[in-house]
Amino acid sequence: MEQALATPAFEPRVLQDSLAARCQRLVELARAAGADEAEAFASARHGVSVKYEKGDLKLVSSDEGAVVGLRVFKDKRAGFASTNQSNDAALESCVRDALATAAFAPAHEANVLPDARPWSERVACSRELAEADGEVLLELGAELVRATRERSAKFSLDGASADLSRAVQAVANSRGVLAHESDGLVSLSLMGMAIDGEEVGGFHYDSGAWRQLAAARAAARPLSAGVVDICLANLGARAARSYKGPVLFSADAFVDLFVAPLVAGSSALAVQRGRSPLAKLLGQAVASPLFTLRDAPHDLDLAGAAAFDREGVPTAAFDLVRGGTLQGWLHNAHSAAVGGTQSTGHARGGARGVPGLGPHALVVDTGTGGDEDAMVRALGRGLWVERFSGTVDPTNGDFSGVAKSSRWVEGGQAAHSVKETMISGNALQLLRQIARVGGVHTLLGGAAKAPMVLVDGVDVTAG
Repeated sequence: MEQALATPAFEPRVLQDSLAARCQRLVELARAAGADEAEAFASARHGVSVKYEKGDLKLVSSDEGAVVGLRVFKDKRAGFASTNQSNDAALESCVRDALATAAFAPAHEANVLPDARPWSERVACSRELAEADGEVLLELGAELVRATRERSAKFSLDGASADLSRAVQAVANSRGVLAHESDGLVSLSLMGMAIDGEEVGGFHYDSGAWRQLAAARAAARPLSAGVVDICLANLGARAARSYKGPVLFSADAFVDLFVAPLVAGSSALAVQRGRSPLAKLLGQAVASPLFTLRDAPHDLDLAGAAAFDREGVPTAAFDLVRGGTLQGWLHNAHSAAVGGTQSTGHARGGARGVPGLGPHALVVDTGTGGDEDAMVRALGRGLWVERFSGTVDPTNGDFSGVAKSSRWVEGGQAAHSVKETMISGNALQLLRQIARVGGVHTLLGGAAKAPMVLVDGVDVTAG
């Protein structure tokens, strides 16, 4: 146990300089070996994890590692290779492998790298997280478990974890890009169910991530209370009623059901490949005027906050939908070259693969709907969905699945939990039927922010 708790020294600035130098060296080697263009992306991670099962400590572990990936273009053909070694022999081998794969790839005129742009450091691993060790996580994990026991003897803890992740990344390319930054996050998660005699309620889970230890410590008990209270409310489930009409979605359910297909359709690659249902709707209304969705890569509440993307392009606030109107497409360097425009800084991915495309830190803006009680009163009568388990077709927005940890509302109040209830519809059409947007953000595991949303026209089928 003592060995697992001991973590290697984490020096963000030293690692940033080291990784940046490694990236530059790899680019130089690739150009000398005949690559027309070259890009190196490196990352190093130090992690510590504490896990509980059934209320007992089961695992304390730590890990560290670094990897650098090389992307080359030769005669407009793309090649890629990676290595976790830093010596010249390993880097030279990586260059040979990347050029060898490029020789067999098809040529594409859009195989280009982005030019260098000025960037400003936005995220940095705090000194307290750089120096933290497993003892801190043991304290946080123990607090999670203790809080659930104090909240209710009916709660059965399935699993809990406390994790510390420190990372550094750097990128360099043959067009002058050179960027690097560090980050550090403490994450907590909790999952369980309520048991009352022979009755077992539906399970529920929650998680969060923070860049400050004080914030993580302050969140441990509220996170526990939230999970336990929802699990207790899952007891005594009764059948809902079938109808078509307004449904109240938690922030979590709304993002899973409605935001995910909208983001998929906003990918420039999806548009260019004929896979986006939004392709002909740029500048047009795709949702209620009450709805605004944006990427906020400089919001430090969100785990995806970053100063630059996978290709070293500076990130910036980006509206996907503003007041219901579709504002633009997410671009990386490849899609931008196809479209004759510039990257929007939305290349995503790690050092073990070529860049993909996607947002960094999604935010659904709050509205005038008020807090949870006000939103439930606004529903009046109907289904309140806490979680969604099912499928959403990203090509057309059709969805069908089961409402989990959900409630039936009567007279503007939660009356009882419901047995498995099916909900279905088309997310892209129902976005136009948003009736009310809550006034309070929920932080969704550190990945996104969203309020509760009331949507009309949903098909509800009681089991």
